[in-house]
Amino acid sequence: MHRLCPRIPMSDRTPDPGAVFGALPAPYVLLTPDFTIVLASDAFLRANGYERAQLIGRNVFAAFGTLPDNPQANDATMANLRASLHKVLETKAPDAMPVQRYDLPVPGHPGELQQKYWSPVNAPVLDDAGNVTYIVHHVKDVTARVRGNARRDALVRLTDAWRDLRSPREIVLAGLAILGELLGASRVSYGRYNEATDTLYIGPDWCVPGVPSLEGTARLREFGSFVDEMLEGLAVVVGDVEQDPRTVAHAEAFRRHHALSFVDMPVIEQGQLKSILVVSDMVPRQWATGDVALVREFAERIRTTSERARSMEALAASEAKFRSITNAMPQMVWSTTADGWHDYYNQQWYEYTGVPSGSTDGAGWNGMFHPDDRERAWDAWRHSLATGDVYEIQYRLRHRSGEYRWTLGRALPVRDETGRIIRWMGTCTDIHSQKLAEDALHEAAARKDEFLAMLAHELRNPLAPIGTAAQLLKTGLADERIRVAASDIIIRQVRHMAHLVDDLLDVSRVTRGLVQLNRVELDMADMVASAVEQALPLIEERRHVLEPHMPDVPATVLGDRTRLVQVIANLLNNAAKYTPPGGRIALYLDIVDSHARVTVRDNGIGIAPSLLPHIFDLFIQGERNPDRAQGGLGLGLTLVKSIVSLHGGFVMAHSDGAGMGSEFTVTLPLLDKVPAPAQAAPAAVHHPAVRPLSLLVVEDNPDAAGVLAELLRSEGHDVAVAEDAETALRRADLAAIDAFILDIGLPGMDGYTLARHLRADPATAGATLLALTGYGQPSDRAQSHAAGFNRHFVKPADPAELLLALQAVNGRDAIGT
Repeated sequence: MHRLCPRIPMSDRTPDPGAVFGALPAPYVLLTPDFTIVLASDAFLRANGYERAQLIGRNVFAAFGTLPDNPQANDATMANLRASLHKVLETKAPDAMPVQRYDLPVPGHPGELQQKYWSPVNAPVLDDAGNVTYIVHHVKDVTARVRGNARRDALVRLTDAWRDLRSPREIVLAGLAILGELLGASRVSYGRYNEATDTLYIGPDWCVPGVPSLEGTARLREFGSFVDEMLEGLAVVVGDVEQDPRTVAHAEAFRRHHALSFVDMPVIEQGQLKSILVVSDMVPRQWATGDVALVREFAERIRTTSERARSMEALAASEAKFRSITNAMPQMVWSTTADGWHDYYNQQWYEYTGVPSGSTDGAGWNGMFHPDDRERAWDAWRHSLATGDVYEIQYRLRHRSGEYRWTLGRALPVRDETGRIIRWMGTCTDIHSQKLAEDALHEAAARKDEFLAMLAHELRNPLAPIGTAAQLLKTGLADERIRVAASDIIIRQVRHMAHLVDDLLDVSRVTRGLVQLNRVELDMADMVASAVEQALPLIEERRHVLEPHMPDVPATVLGDRTRLVQVIANLLNNAAKYTPPGGRIALYLDIVDSHARVTVRDNGIGIAPSLLPHIFDLFIQGERNPDRAQGGLGLGLTLVKSIVSLHGGFVMAHSDGAGMGSEFTVTLPLLDKVPAPAQAAPAAVHHPAVRPLSLLVVEDNPDAAGVLAELLRSEGHDVAVAEDAETALRRADLAAIDAFILDIGLPGMDGYTLARHLRADPATAGATLLALTGYGQPSDRAQSHAAGFNRHFVKPADPAELLLALQAVNGRDAIGT
């Protein structure tokens, strides 16, 4: 049988058992089989805080079961002890009990306990017969080991508790609760320090029932004289506020706050106090080194984890604000990591592109570009990532409709305080309309340049035969036939140049809406006939066959006769010009619903598909026939469209392509014609016989004045010339002059002012005043009429019309304008 110790022989030489037992270095108690305490080692008495007289001769359950004030814990301990002792009696073998919690009184503080953990072993003492004569009860204080294990368990619990928490407050509170329960504290508080205001914001804190919270703001100096220690990062450990010299003066205040012992643990970062963790107890206690170390570890972990959560919370709030701002912007907004990985697009991106959320993250954005733009966009983006340069490029982005629309992509790097790129922020802006307008503007500019070059060519063309004819006349060697032919050349080419200039002015007035239409009832058949009459010379010259198709019923419209004849003649002339000699031109007039429709169809060079949508634009002209005899500026179709639009109609062009001929159709609204009574035919105009007149030409251009004077003299008139208004007014024979032919742009006094002078002078008030000027706008004509002119001629004036105006001068009778 196992024996804990040998039998003790009783003799005079045997040492005193009590003395031997008392001297044992470990905590021992010797019990009788009925559990009466007979001996106790001094080590046991010291460990438990008892006097020997309190224990010897008493039943172990009476001695230990009634002293502590923690019935729950100690009742369980006593039950475990009773079971173990009975087991030893039954088995006559030692029994090692599990670790037991047995709280002990705090010396000097009646009714106050401190936690203690013990590892007990009960062993029998047997006599020679093998009977249990005594039981040795040995305990070992394992409080430090238990708490060490508890600390490790607490850190595991802390990690588990924080795993699913995101709120800084919840993280702090969970840590405080675990620490408070582990240390058996009455309150654990966490405060964040504000150095600028020297204040500590405490919140939240963990408290046992009956202990009030300290949550709120307090000045750090209120914590006592040991504040300087905390500012230096030193922990402040106070076991009894009534005994510690640092707190004794404020002991009453600590007692009111249920803090008779505490540990203040500062957290220092980069030499600055950031936070304080305070663990307090409502009773004095001796804080073990391990307790203080645990408080330090919790303080640092709570600080790190809560600040990380606070940063994440601020980041989430900032990101939510950022998303709200970007979603409120009209542009598409995106961002990438420093290496160019796209990780965010605002709502406008997804609404514009129609792609699922997240589908263009990473490098998926490049697939949204037009295939022809992808490599170019990649190159630009790689360059920006490599250099940090601003990313800016125009590309075609696929719209949710499937259309590729021009977009401006732009991104800037976001840098930290060291200048390192940490992110890219970019936008996409739809510039499709601007891009098309810009392209149209460039195209229009190119067309204008081409037009100006063509205009220069067209204006130079007539100058060559004019110069040659003039030189021929100057030699004096030409006979009558040559002189007549040369004169005809000059007259014809001057008329051609005047026609070119008129076309320019005409298109300017029409496109700016400055044309006033003289609307009357018109028979479309009559207008078509007039247009054919104008275009027939060119048609016959180019040996075309004209095939007119007229309706059997009248087609009446409300419009300006001159302008509508101009429209139809223009289409016929174009058909003649752009059809190789010997072609066919079909002309149709028909009625469709409530509209009159004129169609001109040819089998000429046709219109390229790329040109067809722009055929009515200003300065647009297709490739010319090599035969350029008719010339032209390409303004005709612009005039056609504008004039037809002013009449409430529309014009369309059609061609199957180059070499396939063209077809132009003008559609005008019909007029509901009410039969009008027959009118008498207008009386024939009688032109009086020409008689010699006294004329004064005022012109600052000597060549123009000289040629005009010679022309008028050739008609038998007496002509004088003045180069400016002042010279004209100084003439003594003004009263004898029948008609004044005045330039407007004279040096000094202009032609308008000169005309008013002449009208104001009784001697010349009745004379005929003819304006001969390069100014031909409606406002110019109105101004000359107001100044008193009878007629307004635009240079180069048709000599026949000028002579006809002079025929109407009868002495000093003024002619009408």
